[in-house]
Amino acid sequence: MNWIEAAPVALVTIGWLLVPGLLAGYLLGLRGVAAWGLAPVIGIALIACTAVLSGFLGIGWSVGFVLLVSVAFVAVVAAIAFLLRRRAFLAADPDPRRLTLAAGLGLLPAVVLGLTTIIESMGAPDALSQTYDAVFHYNALAYINDSHHASALSLSALGNPHVPAFFYPAAWHDLASLVMMSGGASIPLAANAVTVAATVVLWPLSCLLLVRQLFGRNLAALVVTGTLSIGFTAFPWDLLGFGVLWPNLLGMSIAPALLAVVLTLTGWARDDSIGKVRAWLALAVGLVAAGFAHPNVLFSLVVLSVFPVAARVFARAWRLHGEGRTVRGAIEAVAFVAIFSVSWWWAATTPKFESTRDQYWPPFETPANAVGEALFNATNRADALWLLSIVVILGVFAARRWPVLWLLVAGHVTTTFLYVLTASINRMDTQKYTGYWYNDSHRLAAMLPITGVPLAVAGIVFLTMKIVGAVQAAEKAQTPEKPRRLAGIPGLASAGVVAVALTLVVTVASGGLYPTDRATRFAMTYDPQRPNAVLLTDQMRDFYDKIAKEIPPDAVVAGNPFEGSSLLWALEDRKVLFPHFRNTTNDEMDLLAGHLDDMATDPAVCKAVNDFNVEYLLIGGAAFRTVDSKWKYYSGLSDPFGLPGFELVDQSGPSKLYKITGCGESNQPAG
Repeated sequence: MNWIEAAPVALVTIGWLLVPGLLAGYLLGLRGVAAWGLAPVIGIALIACTAVLSGFLGIGWSVGFVLLVSVAFVAVVAAIAFLLRRRAFLAADPDPRRLTLAAGLGLLPAVVLGLTTIIESMGAPDALSQTYDAVFHYNALAYINDSHHASALSLSALGNPHVPAFFYPAAWHDLASLVMMSGGASIPLAANAVTVAATVVLWPLSCLLLVRQLFGRNLAALVVTGTLSIGFTAFPWDLLGFGVLWPNLLGMSIAPALLAVVLTLTGWARDDSIGKVRAWLALAVGLVAAGFAHPNVLFSLVVLSVFPVAARVFARAWRLHGEGRTVRGAIEAVAFVAIFSVSWWWAATTPKFESTRDQYWPPFETPANAVGEALFNATNRADALWLLSIVVILGVFAARRWPVLWLLVAGHVTTTFLYVLTASINRMDTQKYTGYWYNDSHRLAAMLPITGVPLAVAGIVFLTMKIVGAVQAAEKAQTPEKPRRLAGIPGLASAGVVAVALTLVVTVASGGLYPTDRATRFAMTYDPQRPNAVLLTDQMRDFYDKIAKEIPPDAVVAGNPFEGSSLLWALEDRKVLFPHFRNTTNDEMDLLAGHLDDMATDPAVCKAVNDFNVEYLLIGGAAFRTVDSKWKYYSGLSDPFGLPGFELVDQSGPSKLYKITGCGESNQPAG
């Protein structure tokens, strides 16, 4: 498949993300950047909640059901808007169309630069991600496609009735499954379409809303935001190559929009475009969207929001002190500190997050080097983004002109501190701070661009004002006897033109905002040549296409997932016993993994074979992560050549398909 053929799938993906949210937002009075920036937040929350509702009601997950709920949701919003049409909070003061159009046009370079990297790195739009986490995500989509169950409350078990289900953030899977069902897209194509949409549409839109709330109706700031947002490799590009962390990517892509909502609620927004009442609604919807996308986005939002909230609380306490109500101000400030401290302590000690906090990643840097990596956007030993980082540093100086930026600087410094803890220390005593991100430097580094993008915009605007001011001063200083050549240059004093020119200089001087760095992080995800990191070769793919015709649709296939067998479900719709490397299992699954080759002598093995309807054994042709200790767990699924009870059905190179013939319905070894 080529990229032109994939365009309709991309449009369907963007439609699911934007259309319901835009309709609801416009009905409630949102306009321009605010409406477009919050539309994906509403869309994600609506889709994820609909998936839970379908499971609760016992209604199959389908395009028709989601459309029905979406229409009902928009109708309810329309009714509420009609009943409250005379209320002041629904009145909108929209940005000028010229400003919104300029901001929209400013997103085009982000789309072009982003798509260029994606096309170069991915190759084909339906390319397969050869990564650890991708196997679960692919098979989760296969499960949804087969069962029409997509609830976050049941997805984790992937339909296995023998293992308990638990909450799993399913918004990414819900969206990708809708893309599959809407246009018949394959699982890899649907996964890639959602990934592309989050990278080049959601993230720039979200950054644009945050910048709009910080700088108000500043044309220079809005027109350059889209371009700058795509240049930071720590996000979104690193999460496309590490993991892959697709659910995390979707959640973090809306984080700037949620921070923009917090700025409205705390009164720090400049020429607010949302409104307090709408902001409360948006916050509630946003928390749902982030929670269903990935919960650690909520923790990221808390870290970045604590500074505007605290600043507002203490500013109010100071005002109350000036009004002679010192005691009340002190009580409110102390209450805020107490609530925050107790909440943090609960999160740092509760068993609910224990499995997350206990994840360990060995340190790989000295503290000094880790600080340098964060400062120059070279996290996780990537190349430094020198020009872009200098612009960010200039944005810090711009905080003297826009004091609200100090709140972002504080968040940026705190994120740097958390990154340094994971990259250079990562001990038991630091996990109370970093455990909510699995103590993972990649997930924490992804927070840096949330504050880095608006600081980079501030740096460009800061330089723009200096240049425009210098030009205007030079024009005023000219005497009538001297020709006013500076004034004769069209648009030279226009802040928007100067800002675009500066951004163009940064973009060109960095070769397109460091495309090599973006491609390096992203391309390895789809590289089928990496040693010890290949799940599926071309030969295996052809073999899977062939054997799918030989395996009954209701049969279950056993196989070692490290050999690539798990992908049979996602690619050929033939269910596998082990859909991921570290599945939630029970005793019988453990027995099959370690002792299927003992079938001829152990009656318990045959009982498990029949209980799970395992009819085939697939020996894959890959050797993925051969140093992983979990290989030992699947020791009973190695090639049974010569053993009784296994009949070779087909073979291609090292890949083999065996039919299990050694067990009868009596659950005893045959013969």
